Amino acid sequence: MTEPVPESGGAPGHPERAVLAFLKDTAGDQLAFARRLIATPSPTPPGDERAVARLVRERLEDLGVGDITVLSAEPSRPNLVVRIPGHGPGKTLILSGHLDTKPPGDLSRWRVHPYDPAVFGGVLHGLGSGDMKAAIASIVYAGAALARVGGWAGELTLVLTADEEGGSTLGSKWLAEQGHLGADAAIIGEPCGVTREWESIGVVSRGSALFDIEVVGTQMHSSVSDRFDPVNATVEMAWLIAKMHAELLDRLTYRPYHVGGTRPTVNIGVMVEGGVFYGVYPGRARFSSDIRLVPGMTRRSITADLERFLDEAMAENPRLDAALEMVGCSEATEMPADHPAVIALQHASHRVLGKRVEPAVFPGATDALSFQGIAGIPTVAAFGPGLVPRAHAPNERLSFHGVHQAARIYALAALRYLAPEPHTG
Repeated sequence: MTEPVPESGGAPGHPERAVLAFLKDTAGDQLAFARRLIATPSPTPPGDERAVARLVRERLEDLGVGDITVLSAEPSRPNLVVRIPGHGPGKTLILSGHLDTKPPGDLSRWRVHPYDPAVFGGVLHGLGSGDMKAAIASIVYAGAALARVGGWAGELTLVLTADEEGGSTLGSKWLAEQGHLGADAAIIGEPCGVTREWESIGVVSRGSALFDIEVVGTQMHSSVSDRFDPVNATVEMAWLIAKMHAELLDRLTYRPYHVGGTRPTVNIGVMVEGGVFYGVYPGRARFSSDIRLVPGMTRRSITADLERFLDEAMAENPRLDAALEMVGCSEATEMPADHPAVIALQHASHRVLGKRVEPAVFPGATDALSFQGIAGIPTVAAFGPGLVPRAHAPNERLSFHGVHQAARIYALAALRYLAPEPHTG
């Protein structure tokens, strides 16, 4: 773990000094609050963030931040919008995270109970530790730190959302569609590491195309299938799954994204079903798939690619009768790598981590699809503590230093981004 640079780097009287002093004094409270958030279940499904939202609201009020609005599409799915005004007119920056988690799954695979947030070996364990309750704690304390100092203008808004793990329909998507989101830039504290923590600044939130393919065969009594020439829908589906798994990526229309040459990710057969029961020759089978989209890929282009692939597959295999159903499609969002919010995060991360963090593509989709795709706010899709591969998995964990690191990074980045514009004579 890289040791942070000394926290007294600001000039006397500079707001950075006061912010870093407050965050240093409350470092233990930040970690303890992250543990309380983890210990407060909020899995989607079933979906109920009321307890964790109440905990966040109470902590903000204890820290002297009181302008908190609860906005809910449904009573059990609260979103918190917290406004922290600066001193004078200026830009608005959003710091955001989601309050829900995925369910824990098979409890026997957890070494530590998912809602018992233990700290040992320099690691914070627990469901949602990386995705993303540690970041929520950091955002809360970064906001409280800025509320205590002057030297910045405009507004810092904390947007803490429901239902992100369920598709954001009752969270950021609803907030954006209802006109509740407005800012000059937004930063989402999703875990940004793949192989190491604080690996990159996610300037792209990849989109996702979700689709089902239904294969039709011959349903009949299975005892006489050898006396006729029926079409086994399950067998033909298996042939199509194997073909798509091997060939579809190379048949998609896209350009590798210019940062890192990132390509789409194709996941065929994430769910499969077929047949009726023993004794019944399968006349129907269905499988679901998803493709993670890079900028430039659209619903129209991916639908055309899939339909063309199916037409060619059926021409190659006359026994295949397959139809496409698009379930959903969200196009990727992209923020310029030289946007002032990105530059502010690079400056802040260098101060705290002692290294420069470069922009890159975030592998998944985040609430950036709502903030930028619907509300039109330039959005950093992911910059937060934790590792993506540990999210949605048993034994989720992250370095316990991540909470304090993130609080300082967010606070310093916000101060830099919201610094008053210099007067010109």
